[in-house]
Amino acid sequence: MRNVGIIGIGYTPVFVSKRKDVNIPEMISEAVDAAFVNTGLTPADIDAIVFGNMHTFEGVNLPHLWAAEHIRSLGKPVMRIATGGTTGMAAFHAGYYNVASGLADVVMVVTYEKHSEGDAQVGLMGIITPELMTMLSAGIDVTGGSGMGAIGGGSAGGISFQASSYLYHSGAGIEHIDAQAALERRNAAKNPYAHLKDPEATAEKIAQTPLVSWPIRFGHICPTTDGATVCILASEERAAKLADKTAWVLSVANCASDATTANLIESQITDPAEHRPAVIASRQAYERAGIVDPKKEIDYVEIYNGFAHQTLMYLEKIGMCEVGEAHKLQEAGELEMSGRCPVNASGGVVSTNAIGTSALNRVTECALQVMGQAGEHQVEKDVHKALAHGWGGMMQYVTITILGDKPKKG
Repeated sequence: MRNVGIIGIGYTPVFVSKRKDVNIPEMISEAVDAAFVNTGLTPADIDAIVFGNMHTFEGVNLPHLWAAEHIRSLGKPVMRIATGGTTGMAAFHAGYYNVASGLADVVMVVTYEKHSEGDAQVGLMGIITPELMTMLSAGIDVTGGSGMGAIGGGSAGGISFQASSYLYHSGAGIEHIDAQAALERRNAAKNPYAHLKDPEATAEKIAQTPLVSWPIRFGHICPTTDGATVCILASEERAAKLADKTAWVLSVANCASDATTANLIESQITDPAEHRPAVIASRQAYERAGIVDPKKEIDYVEIYNGFAHQTLMYLEKIGMCEVGEAHKLQEAGELEMSGRCPVNASGGVVSTNAIGTSALNRVTECALQVMGQAGEHQVEKDVHKALAHGWGGMMQYVTITILGDKPKKG
């Protein structure tokens, strides 16, 4: 496999609740144009395009076809990806394999979501449809003993199940979720592309927001955001000619399990806080990148956290600390931008969530940190290696990408 690097990133000018000034293709083209301006490339330099979004959220099928002129894809190979919350990183992985395999030299990954033109909860019902079909086939247990009750509350039910289980097993408290949400909203205030920004956020302020479903408060939950992100990948040979700085892909990995909370056929409920796919995928990514001790070798982490407790939970799952240790690192200030284990300096998904882009933004934010181009939210320590994490599907699919400031040897 050839070495592959990130040579360009493009964001829409803002990530906000409603972009009434542009339609979907116009918004996408803003990020595409920004990537070309940032790199000095033209559409003629791009060999292939990977496109990602969740079409069910806006109710528009085949957006990669009717937006063809806006993503400059006429006459080029196009691949479309939709894997729920992981869409952005799954699209990135597809772009990576295009270049690593030698199929293309330069690939542009285009992702977007314009939530204001749809309904995310209606879209999520499309994701759960296979589970509902299984229920109808196997028989619905109205007592809730086989999982029906666990998913009955929709996203809030499943996530509160996950958060309460995590607190029970880790020893953390709801005050640590409050503190993590506040930390990331403060970080977001330094990121010009973040949605929810609060430079004065505190745990006490978050604790005053309404309780949605214990232990999840309103202040722990991500927004719905309009925005688009573009990432350009190139082979080592082409990157040397096209870019002054490159963030190199050291490894990619992914893993999926059964449905998280509603395994009706086997009549059992899987604990969504267990999350073995995150453990397995991160171990594979470390092995492929030649990393022995991630606690010492990974300098920066971007966690996909639609809900604030997930930052702490996934840091433990991916081996950046021991189980039950993440909230102690938080108390010691180690998760701050000035800390030993800085995480989500971008503000994370809990501050900005255009779902089709969100997992790709974890990668692009790691790339900016590796290249020293994150601006006001650049962390204080030197970032030689960074890890980007994504989760999606029915909370059971995980993607991992590890970047470095030098290409992989051998």
